[in-house]
Amino acid sequence: MPIDKQNLIQILQRMKAEYETAIRNGNYTNLIRSKRLIDILHEFVIKELSSLVNEDWIIKDKKVYGFPKKKEQDVVVQPPQDHERDVTVGPILAINIRSQLSSIEKNYDTLFERVFAEALNLHNRFPYMVLGYLYLLPLVGYDAEAAKNRQVQLKERYNIEKYILSFNSISGRQHPTDALWKYEKVCLMIVDFLHDPPEIIENMNQFVEKGLVNEKFAEMYSFEGLSINKFFDELYKFMMERYYLLLKE
Repeated sequence: MPIDKQNLIQILQRMKAEYETAIRNGNYTNLIRSKRLIDILHEFVIKELSSLVNEDWIIKDKKVYGFPKKKEQDVVVQPPQDHERDVTVGPILAINIRSQLSSIEKNYDTLFERVFAEALNLHNRFPYMVLGYLYLLPLVGYDAEAAKNRQVQLKERYNIEKYILSFNSISGRQHPTDALWKYEKVCLMIVDFLHDPPEIIENMNQFVEKGLVNEKFAEMYSFEGLSINKFFDELYKFMMERYYLLLKE
């Protein structure tokens, strides 16, 4: 089932407006810390999931005990517990949603360590659990120094090839016995916020045209697996393969 692209573009427009207004008002740091900005994207994820599974199975901001630690997950799918029949089922899917709109290159190491640590923590305890990760990056990042002076400037360039390779390397976990630190599906949603309305970059040809990856890189690697287009469908497919009787009872 295709995603609601029109709704997603509207969501991205809201995020852009909120973020740029916060920069001009001098409170963009508080906006990010409050989670209000990323919660806008959470709305999109929950709506897309609602078209695939029962709404009462979808839980936002749920703490899940992995191993070795407890960690709050942004969106979890978990069937209601049937205490009368003594039947309980743990979480069967989790999607975490992150964004980095400025200081992108500076935060790469910390970001990437956290990403695969989250998958490892959950799969250690729940090897059959389906994990998705949605990461939003601007095609050109907001300038952090300008933002301190309440100026909206998009001019930060970063190594997009590195991000494509990194996220491809932790995506595509096919079977519960596969590497625990990998995700079943990762979406690297790169958005051109200079474009009005915001434009989602969906294939390698667009990166080549904009001079952000070289042609040799585009020949060797694909961006298709990181696209938002089949993100939810493929997560649902994994759930069907592992929990068919549960989903269809």
